[in-house]
Amino acid sequence: MPLEHAILAFLDFGPHTGYDLKKNFDSSVAHFWSVTQSHIYKALEKLEEQELVTSRIIPREGRPSRKEYQITKAGRDELFTWLATPLPLSPVREAWMIQLFFAHSLSNAQISQLIETRRNEVAKAIEQLEQARSLIEQQRQADPPGMERMMALWQLTLDYGTDYYKAEHAWLEKTLKRIPKLPPLK
Repeated sequence: MPLEHAILAFLDFGPHTGYDLKKNFDSSVAHFWSVTQSHIYKALEKLEEQELVTSRIIPREGRPSRKEYQITKAGRDELFTWLATPLPLSPVREAWMIQLFFAHSLSNAQISQLIETRRNEVAKAIEQLEQARSLIEQQRQADPPGMERMMALWQLTLDYGTDYYKAEHAWLEKTLKRIPKLPPLK
């Protein structure tokens, strides 16, 4: 249950609403773990049932109340056990690769267009990760002492994302050159 563990990790920093959690996912780990708001709320319900988090309603004057979640001791124990446990290799799930796998009825131009579109999206992702690298460096300089270890680990995950997309970009470039040499369309 990686989503639940990621939520516990964010809650280990302090109480959050579901909305706050979504903002944190989007601004920190989205380059390797994306999540929807509805998945966050389902996971929070599950975590609360398991007594790994608690919630409280915070009334606000003139605005809707907020439901804030906090990690419990059992939740923290579960998080630290999970963090220290090696995980098996996750299977790759790339929907666009299914398109390519079954693209035999498309023309070479159509296949090339799919690959070029993907290449452009990957290039944008690399650019965004490079911008995030700059933000991490700025934050590293502004953060109080004691954050160095955390920032270094964040940098490692950012490097993973960048290297992953650079490898895919190189593969896309190589593959584009092979498309014109495919056997003819029947």
